[in-house]
Amino acid sequence: MKICLTVPERFAARKELPPLLEEDADLTVFPEGFLRSKEDLELALKLTENRPGTVLSGYRDGELEKAVAIESGRVIDEYAKCVLTSAEREKKRPGNKIRCLQSSLGRLAVPICYELHFPEVCRLMALEGPALMVNIIGTGMYHRLQYEQWRSLAKARAIENETPVIGCCHFCGELPLAFAFDERGRELLETQGRRGAFTVEMDITGEKPIGYMADRRPELFGALSV
Repeated sequence: MKICLTVPERFAARKELPPLLEEDADLTVFPEGFLRSKEDLELALKLTENRPGTVLSGYRDGELEKAVAIESGRVIDEYAKCVLTSAEREKKRPGNKIRCLQSSLGRLAVPICYELHFPEVCRLMALEGPALMVNIIGTGMYHRLQYEQWRSLAKARAIENETPVIGCCHFCGELPLAFAFDERGRELLETQGRRGAFTVEMDITGEKPIGYMADRRPELFGALSV
């Protein structure tokens, strides 16, 4: 499967959408909050009416931070970010259910930005058997340590859930990145400090090399919900 990860200018969806959607891909990914209004969303729907493939984008819908899956000019599914930072809680509302998105490519696990830091969020999504995990990120990394931590967490989520993990952020002054790891945690793509569209070929057939899910002991994991 051909995947296009975008690192666009922030707050510029109407300028960035037309050229970035020219890239032919089975899945095109835009960061958290890339679409910031109904007008932005309507433009994305119009531009994808006759375009094959799936577009996954962040969408700021009032007080909710969402991921929307778009195919053939319509939103086919959406997910609202459930885990917010303390600063976000002052101006946003959390979603109320952690789940995957449906698409023609299969289920897509979409931990939004900060949610990647919570293995419980990603594991709940992984239990639905997604083809892919997609981390859409709002800003770039603020410093080199955060960059390395984020990259390490993405790799860990891929390994522990035996699911490919990809992600991208905006180009907005901080350290921008796009990354892709396969189900074994092998790096397939990493860019840093670059703006634009970056493509990667990925196999999402569902190989589980270790079989961690079968070895789980959920009857012993109750303390995680406390």
